[in-house]
Amino acid sequence: MKKWLHLIILLPLTIVGQSYQTFDNGTSSYNWHPFYGLYDYSQNMYIYNQNDLGSNGKEMFELSFELFGYGQNYAFNGITIKLAHTTDSIFKSDATVNLSNINYTDLTTCVELYNLTISSNGWIRIPFTSTFYYNGVDNLLVIIENHDGEWDSGFGSAYCDYKNQYVSWYTFSDNSYPTGTGTRDKFIPNIQFGYFDFNPLPITLYSFDAQIVQGGLKPSVQLNWSTASERNNHYFTIWRSIDGIDWNAIENIAGAENSTELLSYEFLDQNVPVSAFHKGIIYYKLSQSDYDGTTEFFDIIGVELPIKENYQKKIINILGQDIKKHEKGLIFEVDNFGLVRKKYKN
Repeated sequence: MKKWLHLIILLPLTIVGQSYQTFDNGTSSYNWHPFYGLYDYSQNMYIYNQNDLGSNGKEMFELSFELFGYGQNYAFNGITIKLAHTTDSIFKSDATVNLSNINYTDLTTCVELYNLTISSNGWIRIPFTSTFYYNGVDNLLVIIENHDGEWDSGFGSAYCDYKNQYVSWYTFSDNSYPTGTGTRDKFIPNIQFGYFDFNPLPITLYSFDAQIVQGGLKPSVQLNWSTASERNNHYFTIWRSIDGIDWNAIENIAGAENSTELLSYEFLDQNVPVSAFHKGIIYYKLSQSDYDGTTEFFDIIGVELPIKENYQKKIINILGQDIKKHEKGLIFEVDNFGLVRKKYKN
């Protein structure tokens, strides 16, 4: 009979504060960033480096560009903004509109077909309808799609900073939305992100299960756990206890380091102490260790074990050979749990 215990209770840390972060204060100006009013359609992409963004997680809820030179109440109808994590630090020469040849994950449409009216120079805010959870580990990919469909005079420019590497990319066209490759650029627009602060836990534990597996002299315990996300996770440690007070580490299992996908792990404990079967219960807990040595512990689970009485299974001599009950001298009694008792019979 299988006995299961489930733990599905851990959630990411709660949002605690609202902040704004500005990147770059360049004074160069280019009218094809971050959207190009001279053409019916345009797409711009930017990579912002993790070193600038910082290692803390952020729930981003808006962005702003520093614009100037636009005519009064100039409108872009149909602005879509998408954010994603990327391990790329620059755009490759063959990057395309549909994101081919770009390494990205967690692509999120933060605002879709937003009608933007620019009524003054300065920081122009675009609020999101869907927030983006930046993980504090990867670089950030920002995609700006202009689906206006009509160009108009009176368009202006964005203040940009020079980076000496291809952190910017753009393309544009009339009559239909552009396809294919675009132009790489070393100028990137000044940008400001509005976000909620949170320091995500190293891992989000999704489940932790224990199952008794019958077989051999005594049953084993199968441990299974899964994570919804991992950040800087070096390894897991499985701990075991007879009484829930004194603990022994019995195994280390390598973590995934960084992940935002559901991952599963398992371990079979084939060495459950015999004394646990007399009590009818064994306890386990899980810990996680970062690369910097920080360790986090998770809740304890108890596993019910079948209680069995000891009985003598066989008698052996010092050579390990089976002998009869009436044999004299130094003998060894082996019980059903594998425990060995030494005796001397006259």
